[in-house]
Amino acid sequence: MTRIVIESMEWHRVHVCLAGRLIDPTLTATLGSDWRFFVENPVSQQRIELPDAHFDGAAFTLAFNAMQIDDLYPLLSGSWNLCLRPGGMGTSPIPVDMAEEMVIPAKHYGGLFTTEGYQYWMLPVADAETDQFRLAVSFRTASKGLTPHGLSRVLARNSTRLRKIRRAAYAALFQTIRRLIPKNGRRILFTSDSRAMLSGNLQHIHVRMLERGLDLEYKLHTSFKASITAKRPLRDKLLFAYYLATADVILLDDYHPMLYRVPFGPEVKLIQVWHASGAFKTVGYSRVGKPGGPSPFAKSHKNYTHALVSSTHDVPFYAEAFGLPEERIVPSGIPRMDVFFDEDYKARTREAVYADLPRLRGKRVILFAPTFRGSGPSNAFYDFDELDLPALHALCLEQDALVVFKMHPFVLEPLRIPEEFADRFIDTTLSREINELLLVADLVITDYSSVVFEYSTLNRPMLFFAYDLEEYVATRDFYEDFETFVPGKIVRTFAQVIDALRTDDFEFEKVAPFAHAHLEHLDSGSTDRVIDRLILGRDSS
Repeated sequence: MTRIVIESMEWHRVHVCLAGRLIDPTLTATLGSDWRFFVENPVSQQRIELPDAHFDGAAFTLAFNAMQIDDLYPLLSGSWNLCLRPGGMGTSPIPVDMAEEMVIPAKHYGGLFTTEGYQYWMLPVADAETDQFRLAVSFRTASKGLTPHGLSRVLARNSTRLRKIRRAAYAALFQTIRRLIPKNGRRILFTSDSRAMLSGNLQHIHVRMLERGLDLEYKLHTSFKASITAKRPLRDKLLFAYYLATADVILLDDYHPMLYRVPFGPEVKLIQVWHASGAFKTVGYSRVGKPGGPSPFAKSHKNYTHALVSSTHDVPFYAEAFGLPEERIVPSGIPRMDVFFDEDYKARTREAVYADLPRLRGKRVILFAPTFRGSGPSNAFYDFDELDLPALHALCLEQDALVVFKMHPFVLEPLRIPEEFADRFIDTTLSREINELLLVADLVITDYSSVVFEYSTLNRPMLFFAYDLEEYVATRDFYEDFETFVPGKIVRTFAQVIDALRTDDFEFEKVAPFAHAHLEHLDSGSTDRVIDRLILGRDSS
């Protein structure tokens, strides 16, 4: 007799959402907190519990992240039966069946994640004889369709012998240093694999620790390199191995491949301070199956002990992006945003910007700061043909305004400002930090950039020029619906940009509610919270 059925299965990015009902009334009467759904592979006998289901009488919903289901990894290839073990009824599992009316699309199904390098899918099927609900899982790489069990062999073949020797030697060096030099609880490493020096959140934390005299109690090391593709000199490689092996706390601010290969002990804190201030466009494991997205079985990010976010609202998004449990995501606030609540700092910075760019003083300043298109640094671009520079220059003359362009640093082709427009246009892409420019901007024009979080603290208007919104959603996507998320007016053509500028139509009333919803700590204490709670472990509140 059929007792439990699944009636629908939907996908929300990498999350599976199942809905069903209990048919047997005796099951409904015995619902308890220890009811657990699980999936089981009948071949390997592996059994994995799923998150708690939500019951509403006989109906229930069950949701889980398919990329984190098996100890932070996806299910391996095979057939996985869905079962329920109810409380108060012994330990015998109850099979879950598929409702007759459940429709399984033949193609374009949400459970298919595919790129040029791999193909992973998780599809619902029903046993031909019993109608039992199963998840059919398969993972194939681009070469010979190997499953995860053969993935390491594929990677090994693609590595050169020299690279394997180097990695083995580096791992041996790390382990040797780790054994010879015991940890003392006093060594802290600040590192980035894509920045040449301290900047952003790392810099704010480091400077604040110096201000508090913590360098007298702790040894603060730093290790950087010019870019993600640059190579470290031999001396830096050896020194970096020493820092990694002896550090008690490691802080990083972006993707850092070396840190995912090193077997840190459980006593080491690995804290991702990131560089964005909130969850906007999707990153990391939220992008499995999309261009530039990681393999479902990648190890990147999954060894962080903590990751910072700006608010509780963003915790689920960052947990999804980094492939981590939500309890490792800490809504401490973002250190580099403390300056937006420091009036003395803001006044000094504005004067420094005016000293460097005196033309801005007394003018209406429009900051044009969009993000890049493409999948990353190797092919990033912005479509400058979408801009009507003559019309924008004419508007600047009307309003005695200046436009400051700050393109994303990934964009390969620079903006070329015609000489006849240089009196009203300034390109600061290579010369100024964007946070400094925000303080002198009367208005920001952007699109899908996380600069919206910082600028919202200043309670000034924003305009969103989203000329390619549908394409961007299809290839990159957002954590929340763009059109209801952004704190300002959305325009699709540059003619609409000019019209909004001319009429001051920015839907400014959206800014303050946005800041309060997405920035939990509207204060200057985020840096100290990170230091005290995460680095020093002195404040557990």
